[in-house]
Amino acid sequence: MYQNFDDPWHQSEEQNNQYSYSRLISLLNIKRFGINSVVEFGCGLGYYTKMISDIGSVSVRGIDISETAISKAKTNFPHLDFAVDQVQNIDNYKDYDAVLFAEIVWYILDDINLIFEKMSKNMKGKYFLNNLVFYKGHQQYGREYFTSLKEFIDFVPFTLIGHSEATTVDSDTVETSSIFLIE
Repeated sequence: MYQNFDDPWHQSEEQNNQYSYSRLISLLNIKRFGINSVVEFGCGLGYYTKMISDIGSVSVRGIDISETAISKAKTNFPHLDFAVDQVQNIDNYKDYDAVLFAEIVWYILDDINLIFEKMSKNMKGKYFLNNLVFYKGHQQYGREYFTSLKEFIDFVPFTLIGHSEATTVDSDTVETSSIFLIE
């Protein structure tokens, strides 16, 4: 996708960064819970990774499966840490205080239970932050797993600490952010 389009998910657009409810809530949760290090899966071009880094006291590493995306992220933000990897290799990131899934859950549903098992085994006492968009009244993909934030929360095997969902009347999406303690 990143080979054919400069910015396929519109990550560089201001409304997708500074005005994203779910991203801002996750930043607040990182601050509120004193999280000092975050590994972000699904970092794409690195714009949200930079927002996390801008907190100042947080070490962050951006991970994406796309070599093209990571190459562009390194060009955009050469002072930040990016790597090509898969979330299925989550065991390699157990030293971080928190794992952040940045809009990737819909893409990893076939492996989600195994990923959660690995997190339960290797990341006890750490945080799991998740940003995920649902579609009002017409959620198509992943319905056999969950169709709302409440259903997602019930699906996740960790202890819920906080959650939020936000939308506007003219939007067909609901942005969600949740934070769990891995136990």
